Amino acid sequence: MKPVLIPKNKNQRKKILRKTLAILSATALLLLLAAYTVNRQGATWPEIVLQKVIAPVQGAFQRLTYAVEEILLTIKNYQELLAENAELRSRLSQAVTLEARLAELRKENERLRRMLSLRETSEYELIAAEVIARDPNNWFSTVTINKGSRHGVKQRMAVITTDGLIGSVLSVSPTAAQVQLLTDPRRSVSAIIQRSRETGAVGTVESDPQSPGYLRMMKLPRDANVLPGDTVVSSGLGGVFPKGLLIGFVLAVGEDEQGLTSYATLQPAANFNRLEEVFVVIPGAITEPERVEEQAEPPQEGDVS
Repeated sequence: MKPVLIPKNKNQRKKILRKTLAILSATALLLLLAAYTVNRQGATWPEIVLQKVIAPVQGAFQRLTYAVEEILLTIKNYQELLAENAELRSRLSQAVTLEARLAELRKENERLRRMLSLRETSEYELIAAEVIARDPNNWFSTVTINKGSRHGVKQRMAVITTDGLIGSVLSVSPTAAQVQLLTDPRRSVSAIIQRSRETGAVGTVESDPQSPGYLRMMKLPRDANVLPGDTVVSSGLGGVFPKGLLIGFVLAVGEDEQGLTSYATLQPAANFNRLEEVFVVIPGAITEPERVEEQAEPPQEGDVS
């Protein structure tokens, strides 16, 4: 057995003695309280005082616990909302992209239907082509199409869309061709007013110098029967553009500076700002249905030849 070491310092002995007495007193008090409350009912005044002191602290601690739980739950919900929001944004972006693609396909489908209808009803043989290049510095001058001499395209052939005449072939390579637009100041076409078709009322349609993208019908007689809303078509004179191709619609009529002739400002039938699919017109080539219709009917019995 190890010997008990007694501190030599009086202060240390006093501290140890006080701690020992305090522990023994607390233990005795607890034993007395336990013995006193074994067989009794109700609380004593020390217990009541203790409860009054502890209860507010316990309530505050409980409220703090609930507040912390709510904060943690809020943080969890916020993180879940962020994840859900990101997913919804992604799905919305996909839906918008898909809708834009569907809208573009609808427009393309409509254009192809109109092209097919024009090809079936036109009296001329047509070569379908797509616009593959355009000079942004000369937007209303020329475009490049993906058909060339290998496909039957030649210089000076007329080029149209489903809406109307846009120009003629300027140059050709084996697999592509450059088209000079009617809105190019260097290009013009002989035209007439479809409604009146007056003899001598043939004008020249060219680019409007004051309004890029618009046309002007020049050299009309001063008393020509031209009204806003009239339709202007190619006259067939000059040997480049077949007769009857739609060019545009009259917006306004005026006189030149000398007052000798009149002119008409035209809204082009074709949209020169957006050219995508076009047709090259083969001059003098009548489609097969037209050939059949132009064949002479067989003589009937009783006919005199």
